[in-house]
Amino acid sequence: MAAELAKLEVALLCVRALPLYDDVYHEASMRGTICVDSAGSITQIRVFDSRTASLVALQDWAIDPDNQWLVQNSNWFAIGPRQTVEDVAIQAEVTLSPTQVIPELPGDYAPNPIDECVQFVSSTAYTYLSDAQMFTSDRAALEDVAPAVTTEVEALIQRPESARLRSLAPDDLAFESEFSRLGPDVKAFCRDSSTSAPN
Repeated sequence: MAAELAKLEVALLCVRALPLYDDVYHEASMRGTICVDSAGSITQIRVFDSRTASLVALQDWAIDPDNQWLVQNSNWFAIGPRQTVEDVAIQAEVTLSPTQVIPELPGDYAPNPIDECVQFVSSTAYTYLSDAQMFTSDRAALEDVAPAVTTEVEALIQRPESARLRSLAPDDLAFESEFSRLGPDVKAFCRDSSTSAPN
């Protein structure tokens, strides 16, 4: 994935580029980048470990019809200004027309129960970072859904590697980049615990 991402990134002209280390809302592995160009426009490229994973992740997106376009091919997609995503497709050596329509999942797609757990744990981590008071008041309810989730989240956020994440506001693009570092540990928690399917 890293090599494929590096090839696609050649098409970008960024004044600020931030890495995405993993998908924190799905079990599938992902690498990506957030690119801000000189006009302030944002392009995201995400490369997944399978075509299905790419399509599943796209279902969470809402394309802004004023300034966002999508190209999706095999296991990756790019979302951003029309010309930029066209350039990404050219760099990938594929013929793709930018669209503002999210492609549908295959008819035989079966939801992954671990995705539900991953989304819940990541959402809990986001609450811990953005609204500690709510996290504390909802602790019992969160534990009812996924036992040990609050302890796991506290450990992840308080570890030394998360120091930069703790210092960032959620509306900072760097927050999304640092938050994505949690992906592997969140997925490990969901795979290893009995909470793969939250109650």
